[in-house]
Amino acid sequence: MEIGMLAMFYLLGSIPAAWLVGKLVGGRDISHVGSGNVGVMNVALNVSRWAALVVFLVEIAKGIASVLLARKLGLGEAMTGLAVICTLIGTRWSIWIYGRGGRGNTLIDAALLALAWPCMLIGLGVWIIARLLLHSSFRATRVWWLSLPVSLGLVTGSWAYVLMGAALALISLGTNKIDTDDHTLLKERWPSLWAFLTAPPRKRQEQIDPANKSAVWLHRW
Repeated sequence: MEIGMLAMFYLLGSIPAAWLVGKLVGGRDISHVGSGNVGVMNVALNVSRWAALVVFLVEIAKGIASVLLARKLGLGEAMTGLAVICTLIGTRWSIWIYGRGGRGNTLIDAALLALAWPCMLIGLGVWIIARLLLHSSFRATRVWWLSLPVSLGLVTGSWAYVLMGAALALISLGTNKIDTDDHTLLKERWPSLWAFLTAPPRKRQEQIDPANKSAVWLHRW
């Protein structure tokens, strides 16, 4: 029965919202475009910002649902932690798109907000300090992941949630690389995230790369 429940949470996480939106809105397989991440930022960069907003909301819903559903089912702390982990695993390695997936950062943030929101305040403080010291959003995020088990322990006092935080951190640290980091790729094309988000709409057009004749699409907001 417990295995069946965890499989259900995996299937919840495995819903490939970014892939579906990329196909429906842009006619593209987002896992083969840009960073290859099936997530919010890759959709924003290579499909459209409005499409990315839809993906963002779906990923938030998945993260919050993993916690609320676990509580609704009366699961204890250990099983709730495993439920969140399985939801992330489903997002990261979706059965529907042959094991490809997104980073799951939005899902993790939403799940933590539902589970122990003060932990997110601590994480935000850690990230800001690390960003100021390291001058890198990518490295600051890695510092935040490393601090996650500690902040969860301080906020919840639960070893089950400490272990959950450690598992989430290990998955994120092990699967996120700087050469496929969407925020790093964004900075190669835009001076800042704010500049990207507030840029004027661009007309949709198709450009042909003469080297390989592949189509590169530019989308409006």
